[in-house]
This record gives sequence, structure tokens and C-alpha cells, in this order.
Amino acid sequence: MKYILSISLLCIFLAACGDKGKQPETVKMPVQATYSEDSTGIAETLHAFFKWYGETGEQLITRIDFVDTKGPHPLLDEALLANYLAEYTKSGTVNAKFVENETKFYRACAELWKNENSDEMFSGFDLDHYYCQQDGDVTEFLKAPVSAKISGDFATVQLLLDPNGPNGGPRSFEMNKENGKWLISKLGCETGIEVK
Repeated sequence: MKYILSISLLCIFLAACGDKGKQPETVKMPVQATYSEDSTGIAETLHAFFKWYGETGEQLITRIDFVDTKGPHPLLDEALLANYLAEYTKSGTVNAKFVENETKFYRACAELWKNENSDEMFSGFDLDHYYCQQDGDVTEFLKAPVSAKISGDFATVQLLLDPNGPNGGPRSFEMNKENGKWLISKLGCETGIEVK
């Protein structure tokens, strides 16, 4: 019995010595962003969007060419709308879903335009669709904190504008994380226009 025990211990010892010098294998786990990192990325994207919009997007609004007002009722030109929305994509803050949602919004507007006059204010243009207001303090959009509910690569987000301030309170967004960056996919501006 002592002989068997001695042989067993010798085998264990030799096996342990044989592994000497070998490093344990490391398993690389995918790096997951922390909630704090995601929240920071979300805030950075929203602030960058409104910085871009203040510098470039507002000028786009003044040269909208995708609505034909030559006839009695406004008409949507989807090819020109696609070119217009491509300018937003260049901002680096929105994704393809944003373009899809904006296209749906303007299609819904175009349905209403069938009963509206070209020479009057028509649906979708009675307020700034991105600030979701007519007047206010746009500088608040550049620095307001965010609140986000994050589920994987999707987030519902509020830009926490002061409810007692000139902008009248929070604005809602949907965002997606693509290639490590959070991008805006949907605005939550309540325009009263039903989008399907």
C-alpha cells in the first residue's frame, strides 16, 4: 500500500514539474462598456448633433428643396429629401434608422399637404423639427445632461433641458450603438403628425 501511495505521489510530482514554466492560458473576453461610458457616449453624440445642427443644420432648413410649392398643394420630392437627409448623415451623429424615420415623418406630412395650400404654413414646418420648438435658448442643447435607459445596443434617452427654462423641458430620443459609437435613430418631438 505504501508502494502504491508513493508511486501516486511521484506521478503527481512529475506531472506538476512537467508543467513548470508554462503560463496559464488567458481567455480574452469582449470588453463591455460600463453604464457610465455609455451614458457619456450618448451625451457626447447628442451635444455633437446640436453643435453641428447649430452650425450647419439650421442653414439646411433655410434651403429646403424637397417640397414643391409650385402647385396648389405642397408635394414631396423623395429623391431631393434623400439628398437633404444625407447631409444629416455627414454629421456623424445619426444612423440609417434616423434617415428612415425622418423619411416616414415627411411622408406623413405629405399626406396632410394634400389638403393644405402651398402659399400657407403647412404641416411639419410650423416649428423647428430638431429643437422641437419655435424659439428658445439653443445653447442649452449643447450642454444639458442626459438620462438614458440602456438595453444592449439600444437606448431611450432624454436630454434633460430645464422644465422651467426657455426650452420647456426634456427632449426624447432613441439611439443605437454601432461600431462602438452611439448614434441618434429617432427624435421624440411631438408634432401632432401621426407617423406609421
